[in-house]
Amino acid sequence: MAKAPEVLIVGQDVQPRFEVKRLVRQSQFNVCGESGFGTEAVTLALDLKPDLVLCAIAEPVARSLQTVNSLLNALPETPVIVYSSSRDIDLARQAMLAGARDFLIIPSTSEELTRSILSVLEAEERRRMRASGQTSGWRPEGSVITVFGAKGGVGKTTIAVNLAVALARETTQSVVLVDGDTGFGDVAGMLDVAPERDIMDLIRDLGKVSRETLAKYLVRHSSGLNVLGAPADTLNWRGVEPAAFGQVLDLLSKSHDIVVVDTAGLLGDVTVSALEKSSLILFVVATEFSCVKDSLRAIESLRVLSLPEERIHLIINDTSNVDGVRPHTIEDLLQRKAFSRIPFDKKVRHGSQVGLPAVVSDSSSPGVRRLVELARSVAGVRPQRRGVFSVLGRISSNGQRKREPAIVAEESETQ
Repeated sequence: MAKAPEVLIVGQDVQPRFEVKRLVRQSQFNVCGESGFGTEAVTLALDLKPDLVLCAIAEPVARSLQTVNSLLNALPETPVIVYSSSRDIDLARQAMLAGARDFLIIPSTSEELTRSILSVLEAEERRRMRASGQTSGWRPEGSVITVFGAKGGVGKTTIAVNLAVALARETTQSVVLVDGDTGFGDVAGMLDVAPERDIMDLIRDLGKVSRETLAKYLVRHSSGLNVLGAPADTLNWRGVEPAAFGQVLDLLSKSHDIVVVDTAGLLGDVTVSALEKSSLILFVVATEFSCVKDSLRAIESLRVLSLPEERIHLIINDTSNVDGVRPHTIEDLLQRKAFSRIPFDKKVRHGSQVGLPAVVSDSSSPGVRRLVELARSVAGVRPQRRGVFSVLGRISSNGQRKREPAIVAEESETQ
């Protein structure tokens, strides 16, 4: 088993230091030592050579920042996370300018601390790889957006198809839609396309497929969207290894700005592989009691998988015009705010049945408007002025700038 990271805690006040030490141990990291500010902290750090330092920012602030600076001068490859009870943005900015890698507000939770420490350590490892030239062969990667639901019938595929088409139409980015539904994939039918090859062909030829030859495994939709279809015989999914499915997503993300993945209504190995590769997970919940109940269990399963919470975003989908579980109740039960709410819209449902996505056929209906808004949000497209949009870039998990979903919550639409 890998050795847990060693953490040195620095802070003048004993009580806050004790609380941070308790959080570190709850997070399964090792506390290798603790000290006050100044020379004591630097001397101890040189002696212990921790993997990471947690340093308080407290009055007098200048002394705290001087300690951060001294620690980084003494151990330049050891990242420092600062913690404070203050929410002052200027204080956080000063800490970052001093060289801190993250700013943690205390009191905090063990989950927040774990995310902070792991992300900082991963960033430091990437920095070391870049410094040693190990990333010289790096290629840009697009965003992987996985549409997931706890059961069938929640409108997951309808959302995935319309979202992908809207992304292709509303942005200047290249988009591919992957039918990863290991049950009975409906993506090709909803788009009225007939793929000559499917994902099984691509997996079989993975070793010899290049960016240049990839196109022959995809079918082009009139919107400009590329589609990778599911196998005609659903039993063929039984021979697909999760690692191979992950390799398919890696390959597609190296040639497309955005990869949208539709998944099965169960948490199988292929779906888990997609979730683990995702930049953004759209968790679709219908306003039906049975779906909400299954979604509660699914959320617990996602926590077991240790997927970053900030990647999971709730999509509430009204699948009928009959009153169901109220959106605010769903938010309370799942303990997360809705990223978007898709209103019940017969035109959206009809478009899926006739192979003509509603985002193409009818731009005025409420459901389509919300789906287009969702596409613009996840693509990072923001209206600057009428008719003009900008695309925002974000830093990817490998430290490079790429087009990444911008996480902006939308207001629920009143029915």
